[in-house]
Amino acid sequence: MINFKFSGNNVFTFSDDRRSRLLKINIFCSFFIKGISISISLLLVPLTLHCLSAYEYGVWLTLSSIFTWINYFDIGLGNGLRNRLAESIARKDDKLGQTYVSTTFFILSLIVIILLLVFILLQPFLNWGEILNVDPNKIANLNRVILYSFVLFCMSFLLKVTGIVYTACQKPAINDLLTLSGSLLSLIIIFILNRTTSSSLMKIAMVFSAVPVIVLMMAYPVTFYGTFRQFKPGISSVNLSYAKDLMKLGIQFFILQISGLFIFGTSNILISRILGPEEVTPFNIAFKYLSITTMVFNIILAPVWSASTDAFEKGDLVWIRNSMRRLIKATVILSFGVGVLILFANFVYRLWIGKEILIPARVSLWLGIYIIIILWSTCFSTFLFGFGKLRIQLINTVTAAILFIPLAIWLGRFMGMTGIIAALCLVNLSGAVLNPIQYYRVISGKARGIWNR
Repeated sequence: MINFKFSGNNVFTFSDDRRSRLLKINIFCSFFIKGISISISLLLVPLTLHCLSAYEYGVWLTLSSIFTWINYFDIGLGNGLRNRLAESIARKDDKLGQTYVSTTFFILSLIVIILLLVFILLQPFLNWGEILNVDPNKIANLNRVILYSFVLFCMSFLLKVTGIVYTACQKPAINDLLTLSGSLLSLIIIFILNRTTSSSLMKIAMVFSAVPVIVLMMAYPVTFYGTFRQFKPGISSVNLSYAKDLMKLGIQFFILQISGLFIFGTSNILISRILGPEEVTPFNIAFKYLSITTMVFNIILAPVWSASTDAFEKGDLVWIRNSMRRLIKATVILSFGVGVLILFANFVYRLWIGKEILIPARVSLWLGIYIIIILWSTCFSTFLFGFGKLRIQLINTVTAAILFIPLAIWLGRFMGMTGIIAALCLVNLSGAVLNPIQYYRVISGKARGIWNR
């Protein structure tokens, strides 16, 4: 049973307790790191477009959105580890933490082996050109690009445990630094390719697929033989009896993630199928621009998840309430920020990518509405993730995933790209309503039945 402690600590005034100090350091460092990462990601768009045609770039965006699905084949183990490791640290039980890390690593290794075997066996029978509605005269060696990229994405999928450990230890800024290192290295390599050789989809795919693997392979020994040697994974520390505990929580995260990914990830595929691969490019450029606000918000939220697990485990209810009040203020400010970005969208697009790709104002407007809905929903879901209260979100997200494709196809045929974005808004709206209701029920002690699961 949780005994709530009524103290005056909060997330943004950063009192002297360790949790708030860690939040202060990580938010400050993450703003700096993420600021550079955002700048690099924005620079990568015109630089990559210089390497590829809008058609090729649209195909790569569609492929990369499919490959990101690999991250969700961990059956939620990554987020399960994040919560369980944070709880182990709160209890000062390093041995338990090492068991959770080792067991997660072992299970992920098995998943990677199965994924690779299944994909390699199925690959000869898959016509990716037909699946993605890609003209074979415009894209050469598509099946080979997909095979090589898939293998590399599987490797980064396994090594991602390294970043999860930092996040669970309330040091997400280090995980952000790993991401920044990958983005910077990608930028340098693509810049060199631009200057020294003719580029192709194969070369670009190899850069974006291989670089994260290189960075994580370098970070692994530093993490597990240095900073967090107490959590170093090893066969002797694997305990499959803990797999059930990880997967009981993890499977809920997995269903949540795969449903959310299904909703947004299939947008690229639907646009490619209904409107053509070239239309994926303006959609993603507009989303990348407007999602600057979600990037900023995620910087603030990144340490909050594990910190809320720590606070909930220790019964520090006042810290949680104070944190939420400030996050709501941040959500309101960032929502206004989305409006400002929409007003200046056309000017920024011309400055950023030139006049070659036209992005209609209505696309920016609808994507802005979608992002505001996500900001409000995520504000509350982050705390619910930390508490391990997932059932309402689970039901809601699965329902949204079931409704999205038929709704997007129907609206897409009548309204084009804006119809697909409108479908995104509609299916995510329920989360923006239900998440705050559940949060306030849990935090006030009034959650009963499904609301408390």
